[in-house]
Amino acid sequence: MEPISPAGHANAGIHRRHDGPLAVIQLALPQPRNSFRAENAHALRDALSQAVGEGARAVLLHGADTVFSAGWDVTSINSAVDDPVITLTEIVGPVLRELRELPVPTIAAVAGPALGFGFGLALCCDIVLVTDDALLGSPFRRLGMVPDSGAHHILLNRLGFGLASELIYTGRLLSGGEAASLRLVNRALPAGQLMAQATALALEIAQGPTQAFMGSKRILLDGGGFDTMFEHETRRLRRVFNSADLREGMAAFQQRREPRFVGR
Repeated sequence: MEPISPAGHANAGIHRRHDGPLAVIQLALPQPRNSFRAENAHALRDALSQAVGEGARAVLLHGADTVFSAGWDVTSINSAVDDPVITLTEIVGPVLRELRELPVPTIAAVAGPALGFGFGLALCCDIVLVTDDALLGSPFRRLGMVPDSGAHHILLNRLGFGLASELIYTGRLLSGGEAASLRLVNRALPAGQLMAQATALALEIAQGPTQAFMGSKRILLDGGGFDTMFEHETRRLRRVFNSADLREGMAAFQQRREPRFVGR
């Protein structure tokens, strides 16, 4: 396993290491509770792009110690002069889209708070594992702000209109256990098991048929009705039909052994 090394912008608190085909990105920001500033967001986007460029077949995102991210560093915001539209369109939006549409599977391991921008980061990953006592949500009502970072999309699509409205209007936060029971996240785990299970899952996925996973991820992101998704499946299957991994999978099935995928 390679040592953790800074990625992108210097001293931005985003660290990346590779465990075979898996890229592990840690949020270890200098601000309290892993809160983000612009330079951290830029560095995270760089790290994601570099991980894929260097051949990562899956990405695991986690926070340092017992904090994922409490969101944006509000002390860095000056409401009298800052333009929220520029912040959202030029900083927040690009890194969230980079994470959401990364062409390889992504897994978030969330301990402690994942709030506001941190909530968006976690839920833009394909799979989210949390500790039982994690804290998730966008408590923007207390700031008089409209939730951002994709919160409306995430809450509406996963929880429905009524519960999404309640959480937005009240600012109530969900524990990891409650978030799992509502299927907002994949599952909640005891704190001592989170990183071991998240890493094992991420490594298992990273060793899978990467090209097929990339196709499935695009199909899920694009969505649509049955016919639309069926047609999309057909197109994606055509693309991977002559891939090395499909040939290996077929050979392993016929030989009654475990496949050894290479990601091509």
